[in-house]
Amino acid sequence: MSEIQNDVISYEDEIDLRELFMAMWRNKYIILSMALVLALLTGLFSMFVLSPVYQAKLDIIINMPEQYHTYFGDYTLPINSNDQYIDLAISNSVLINTIEDMGYNPDEISVEDLRDSISVSQESTANAEKPNMFQIVVSADNPEEALTLAQTLFSNYIDFVDVMTKERAVNHYYNHYNVSMLSLDKSLTRNQELLAKNELLLAETEQTINQKEALEQTQSILSNTIDFVVLDNIINQNYFEIEKDIIEIKQTIYSLENSISTTEEYLGQLEEERENIAEYYSNRKAEENPIQMVGVVETSIYLSSQPVAPSRKTSPSNARNAVIGLVIGLMLGLATAYVREFWLKKE
Repeated sequence: MSEIQNDVISYEDEIDLRELFMAMWRNKYIILSMALVLALLTGLFSMFVLSPVYQAKLDIIINMPEQYHTYFGDYTLPINSNDQYIDLAISNSVLINTIEDMGYNPDEISVEDLRDSISVSQESTANAEKPNMFQIVVSADNPEEALTLAQTLFSNYIDFVDVMTKERAVNHYYNHYNVSMLSLDKSLTRNQELLAKNELLLAETEQTINQKEALEQTQSILSNTIDFVVLDNIINQNYFEIEKDIIEIKQTIYSLENSISTTEEYLGQLEEERENIAEYYSNRKAEENPIQMVGVVETSIYLSSQPVAPSRKTSPSNARNAVIGLVIGLMLGLATAYVREFWLKKE
């Protein structure tokens, strides 16, 4: 077959651009109808089927110290970055308590579902010295629920971090003073035994030495000596050395007993706080928190401003969804017109 014949066949197979536009024009009503119908359907679907989403925002400032100053000592907190503290806002314990407080059905709303409706981000700021500002965005089906959910989440978050730091500090010092008590008891027993031995030795030691008696015992040795003075009694230095050791041991025992008394007092208070923490976990909704320790969270994690109920929904956007439906409808209409004009007619 010649090249001219090939060109003719190829030309016949090609679709003239003008013919294509004319075909679209002939099917303009189909194209417009499909676009408008699909835009209307997507708009109605967005308005009446899709659940609206409202978002409430929490602007949180975190300035937790490295050490927690307590009555029992300075406890070094295990968390050392603000990012780690803000991540606790979506921890399982916080979310479980929030689901319970909001009255949600756990079978319908799981921890994962609630976590998906919460986003945490660090607020951008020009001041590099303030990397401690974070924003939590909470989504719900209506403005009132979004606000209540945000407030409940923040309240449970503060309670969780507060009790967590107190519990860690209490357990740390409870173990510390228990070990210290064992060491003090051993040291006290050792010093009491040493005191008893020294008191027995002191009782067997003469306070003074009679030189005349000693002379009589050593007369044979001093028989050739003619010039010396003999006193009746002289002080026995060994006696006073033992007596001095006894005084020092008694002072040590007194100090140990005071330390043991203070440690026992601390352990009693710590044991009481452990019971208070257990009571809090068993009855979290009690009107009065039984834990007596002064916390550090209340003054270190706080809101820069109170959250407000959103005035308009965040999604879905009815207009945007209608435009998407319009575009899809135009594409389907054009495809339908193309099929009618160039496929079906050829057959």
